[in-house]
Amino acid sequence: MLRMLVADDDQNERDGIRYLIEKHRLPMDIAEARNGKQALAMLQEMQFDVLLTDIRMPFMDGLQLAQEARDLKPELRIIILSGHGEFEYARRAITLQVKHYLLKPIEPDEFLDVMRLLATDFEPQSYSPQPSQPQPVKRYTAAAEEDAEPSGAEEAHRKRAVHEVIRLIEQQFDRDLSLDQLARHVHLSGSYLSHIFKRTTGQSIVKYINQLRMEKAQELLNQNNYKIVDVCRMVGFADMSYFGAMFKNHFGMTPAQYREKVRSS
Repeated sequence: MLRMLVADDDQNERDGIRYLIEKHRLPMDIAEARNGKQALAMLQEMQFDVLLTDIRMPFMDGLQLAQEARDLKPELRIIILSGHGEFEYARRAITLQVKHYLLKPIEPDEFLDVMRLLATDFEPQSYSPQPSQPQPVKRYTAAAEEDAEPSGAEEAHRKRAVHEVIRLIEQQFDRDLSLDQLARHVHLSGSYLSHIFKRTTGQSIVKYINQLRMEKAQELLNQNNYKIVDVCRMVGFADMSYFGAMFKNHFGMTPAQYREKVRSS
């Protein structure tokens, strides 16, 4: 069993990673840190095989944490998670001997591929995923219902829960919405909500929120009376560079390029 520390100030992201680990029964014991400073303290006190850290965090960013962690534990495998795809981040990560570099929002297939590659570094614990040979990892109680065939009443209840979550997201997309907060709103576990939301909509909750934010940003940028920095805040982003990276990933151009295109058309 590998021990992995997940450092990310976004509860939604941490919940999503834990859900993927447990859903696919990966042989990993997960601990969580809300920021780089807390993660470093945990690394100093406990033994970990893997550090998965976000770039943007309060008190200490992911690259500084990676540097401190590398000095503290040279054998530690480090994975960088970030919403920023710029080369500079990747270049700095390479100098820190980071094992892998993942972009937000996490794609489950890519994440699982990285976990499987990572496991090959640990020969005693390495594995080849076999559905017929589940690993002994405790799963969320509600997630166990995934394998059961739902009754008509249960399916209707699930759809109502998803629709209620969508309604809340559409009302509060400009706020910091965590998976735990959304799950509490409909009285479900975070892992189970993630499962039924993806099954119902075809998208993860993170992707749904980001897509809605991008659509709202596009609408606001079509209006000349809003500055780009104002649009960033109005759609729920605190960081301009992250907003710009997300917008470019979605539309193929930066917010400034998009506004220029609108003005010239």
